[in-house]
Amino acid sequence: MSKIEKLIKKFFEKPVRNDMTMDEIIKLSRYYGCEIVTGGNHQIKIVHRATGTIIPMPQHGKNVKEAYVVELRQLFDVIISKKG
Repeated sequence: MSKIEKLIKKFFEKPVRNDMTMDEIIKLSRYYGCEIVTGGNHQIKIVHRATGTIIPMPQHGKNVKEAYVVELRQLFDVIISKKG
């Protein structure tokens, strides 16, 4: 199993993980074709142009909060369903 496959498995585990790091989130977002935009009020924004989705990711500490992981899961599910 490759590193990205392991990361995808970790990301989609239930219950929702609250120990995902910002680096892991950025790797997954790029894998699913999202752009990473920095600056502005939020340190990082994950943008998926095809769906017109923008998810601001405030960074407080090392880990990303569950609520943002849930938002990203919904976005990745949409991306996967459009590919499939």
